[in-house]
Amino acid sequence: MKNGIRSKVLWGAVLFIAMGMSGLTAIAQMPGAPGAGPGGDLVRIRRMTPTKEKTPVFRTATASQASARQPDWWRVVVDFETSADWLDELECTYYVYMKDQSNKGAEVMFRGSVTYVNVPKGRHQSDMFLHPGTLARMGNPEQVAVVMKHRGAVVGTESTAKTPNWWERFSPVDGVLLNRSQTPFAFIDYDAFNAIKPQTAAR
Repeated sequence: MKNGIRSKVLWGAVLFIAMGMSGLTAIAQMPGAPGAGPGGDLVRIRRMTPTKEKTPVFRTATASQASARQPDWWRVVVDFETSADWLDELECTYYVYMKDQSNKGAEVMFRGSVTYVNVPKGRHQSDMFLHPGTLARMGNPEQVAVVMKHRGAVVGTESTAKTPNWWERFSPVDGVLLNRSQTPFAFIDYDAFNAIKPQTAAR
């Protein structure tokens, strides 16, 4: 009698464990949300690289009247991946901290945004520029960060500084950072970049 009861208890325990394992397996095999990548991340920033680039030279039928000197532009490049089949829009806002050498090292933070449209799944690049004139006057940037948003929600951030959200400490200055379409680099590797949403003219 006791052996029969023990057998029933043992088989009950085995059945309970088996059902639990089956449930866990089913949960593990459930598909993620549409467009979700590893860990459910919509965007994964791979790296951010500040650099300097010479002004590109284009050959035209008309002789150039400009100086042969090619000044340096400051450029930051962000390599990232998207996991959704398509993103209707992806907004990238850049923050660049500098100490103005023309104003006794006064702190200034520039802000510039670029919105890409019809972004397919895969690897991409985004970049932002500072004009040579800004560098000549103010010196080199000391910190840079990028915040990526989709439909108003933050989906990715990257910064050269360890302090989180350091850009929130400063009043941003707009209109100095330039996206690719506002520079002579617009026609360099044109097909390697996503389409930029035109900025709406102020009324």
